[in-house]
Amino acid sequence: MKIEKVSYSSSLGIQIAAINFATKYRHKVFGDAKLKMRVMQSFKETEIAHGKRTGMKLLEVGIDIDHVHLVAQWGPGIPLSEIMRLIKGRSARDVFKNFPKLKEEKFWGGHFWSPSYHFLTTGPSDLKHHLEYVKTQGGRKLPMPGPSQTKLDAYMA
Repeated sequence: MKIEKVSYSSSLGIQIAAINFATKYRHKVFGDAKLKMRVMQSFKETEIAHGKRTGMKLLEVGIDIDHVHLVAQWGPGIPLSEIMRLIKGRSARDVFKNFPKLKEEKFWGGHFWSPSYHFLTTGPSDLKHHLEYVKTQGGRKLPMPGPSQTKLDAYMA
């Protein structure tokens, strides 16, 4: 497997991490396919809206019944906490806008995601493993929505 470095304005390199985060109170809400798809769309919209500024690319996303697995890349000078703020913030707003009963019934405190997340930075030898693992989360795989699918050919040989 080969990972190619990305050229930024003043640096050359790659940052990739496998990231997991859960819904607040670990509510098992992703059995609803419409909710699951809305969250996937929100992640893709976040990538499109902020990708150029942050270098963010979501290489793979898998949603299980109460948590998310993703493999993300981002640029230098951008803290992972900023990437997480963008991903969690937009998706929570989208969920509460499109599924208002959820806020009343399960997420009365106004937060959809747990504030914590787990991450593991990865390199060339482990990237394929992380991508395959995330791809299988949540049973049936829903493709990342959007005009173009993320291409991994640039990262793997």
